[in-house]
Amino acid sequence: MYFRKALSVLCSDVQKLNMYGCPNGETVCGEPTLGIADVWVNFPSVTPASVNDCKSQQAFVRDLVHEGIVAASKRFGFAVDNFVEAKLYVEQSDYQLSYQIGNSKASPDRKYTAAVWCNFDNQYICKLRVMNRDGTLLCVCHFANGNEHSIGQLRWDGCDNVRIPLTTVTGDAYWNCHLDGSVRFVFPKSETGDPHHLYQHAILLLDWAFVVFDRTARLDLLVRSVSPGFKYAIRRLHREKQHQGIHADPPDNWITSTRAG
Repeated sequence: MYFRKALSVLCSDVQKLNMYGCPNGETVCGEPTLGIADVWVNFPSVTPASVNDCKSQQAFVRDLVHEGIVAASKRFGFAVDNFVEAKLYVEQSDYQLSYQIGNSKASPDRKYTAAVWCNFDNQYICKLRVMNRDGTLLCVCHFANGNEHSIGQLRWDGCDNVRIPLTTVTGDAYWNCHLDGSVRFVFPKSETGDPHHLYQHAILLLDWAFVVFDRTARLDLLVRSVSPGFKYAIRRLHREKQHQGIHADPPDNWITSTRAG
């Protein structure tokens, strides 16, 4: 979070710094090579007794990194103001990793502003935050697990829906977030009724950790994806029903389809 808040910073001598811990040694900066320089940061070989929980560990690491940045700024002549602000920001944010993904966008009627935020505790959680015109919070939608690498720029779909694209899946998949807080994952290819696309949609909801589960939708998609000869859909639906304690004896057409496959 420290670097995310501070970077990027202009520097004529280096484009990248590699930082290393150096137990009981000096904090020094190496000579740059092809725009890359190394920084060795002094730290105690024995962890201080005060570093005894997660937050104190985060503060300890932040201070070590900041010490290295200050040393590098003196050596390579770049401004350190952004890093001083970032250090304070991390502390004021209680060391929580939280940052905005992309730009905020106003609704067509200018009543609301929406933005995607990523939080990290034990895992990445992506949320849509919608604000009223006066700056108060209208709603928060938890729509995905993961960082920004799979999330495109949001856009408003009318005045009460926000569409957020999933960029790593072909087929124009997206999340539809309504201002009442409801979320639906949409995979347009499955809307054609093609069994293979229905199955792919179901698997995204079942197995891909990035998409938040929708238990009702995934079973419905699996049922609709079952077709003669499509063994994978038949077997997966059978297994899902077993897991949910539903009577899972396949009908005759499933048996015929499996034999045909």
